[in-house]
Amino acid sequence: MKFKSRKPFTALIASLLALSVVPSVSAADNAAAVSKDAYRIVALGDSLSVGFEPLPEIINQTSAPYGYVDRLFDQSLFRDRSEMANYAILGLTTKGLNNLLQGAADQSKLTSADLQDFSSFAAGVAQQADQVAAKTPELAADLGMADLVVLTIGGNDFTAIINDAKDKPIESARQIIQDSFLKTMNNYTEDLDKMMTILHELAPNAQIVVADQYLPLFKGHELYPDLLQVAKKLTTELDTFANGLSKKGIPLKIAHVSEKFVGNEASYTYFNMMENFDIHPKQAGYEAMAQAFSQTIWGEYLKPAPRAADVPLSVVINGKEIPSKPVTVNNTTFLALRDVANAVKADLKWTQKTKTAVFTKDGREVVITIGSKTILINGVTKPLDHPAYFQQDGKTQKTYVPLAVISEGLDFQVVFRKKLMTAFINL
Repeated sequence: MKFKSRKPFTALIASLLALSVVPSVSAADNAAAVSKDAYRIVALGDSLSVGFEPLPEIINQTSAPYGYVDRLFDQSLFRDRSEMANYAILGLTTKGLNNLLQGAADQSKLTSADLQDFSSFAAGVAQQADQVAAKTPELAADLGMADLVVLTIGGNDFTAIINDAKDKPIESARQIIQDSFLKTMNNYTEDLDKMMTILHELAPNAQIVVADQYLPLFKGHELYPDLLQVAKKLTTELDTFANGLSKKGIPLKIAHVSEKFVGNEASYTYFNMMENFDIHPKQAGYEAMAQAFSQTIWGEYLKPAPRAADVPLSVVINGKEIPSKPVTVNNTTFLALRDVANAVKADLKWTQKTKTAVFTKDGREVVITIGSKTILINGVTKPLDHPAYFQQDGKTQKTYVPLAVISEGLDFQVVFRKKLMTAFINL
């Protein structure tokens, strides 16, 4: 048996450059600016950390990637005020990532050619690599503040073995895998050792979490047992490697992504997509990766509770969903101010005569008057696009305020995550 000859996956990603997959310290979808005491995540690695899928809506720019990194940002928002910067590069190898980190350590702006040879990839890949490589000073700064660094790397190293074997008869292909794996694994762990040393120097306060490798073939393929065996061996080697570094003071953990994919490769990846040899995860695969990372980092994977049909979105305040539903008026989301005050243990006083609410927390006082186009923040008048209003909630009449009051007036971080239809509010 021979592998079918398949078009390289890089032919599909030439247009991804237009998505501007470049690093930015951002709380993503419509987030308020993050300032104080944020939990900072930096993502590194290859196209899996980019979150790429070979789909027309991704390639044609009608949709943005939503991979495991994006989901980890969601997970962090469930727990704390957070920000995320993604410096992943399409097609990056382990040596390429080492070169990127060395550039950050040297405060030297790089080009794609300084990282690795991208000539076998579509032109857009090198351009995206150029954009990230030029950001090494920003990368160094972000790593210096990082609490968590997550990365996927090595897929492009190990996939080369599959490419070497794909047009060979099954026995020859099996021999290539057996002969090449040990050498590739040794090179990989050697490069990882260098990488973790540099990374820990750049991010001295960060927990580092690296994924192991899932199989690029589906269960039932003749080579599946061979690849399953070497994947398990690699995971064991990585666990041993991580334990050794931890004893040296480098906090490295391995996210066991591979075990999530065993037996699910056909439904979790695009390997069988038409004639394209593509091992990128589908959304189910990225979800599984996020679960593996989240369980390694926080011990659990959180989701908003199911919503009733008349509830437009979920609202999570300091990790807990509020009891009453938000209200959307003219594309503006309003929340009951009393629910916010209760969630953050703030003082809220109401004056019926002036129809004014006074919200006090941590020395900050915000005065909100029903129907007014302004609010008072510590005595300073600020404009308000959408005034507060009364609305009945069960037997109680509550003051509803727009999210802008919560983010700007109360100085909370508000991040709306469209994929989850959830607004996260953190102190």
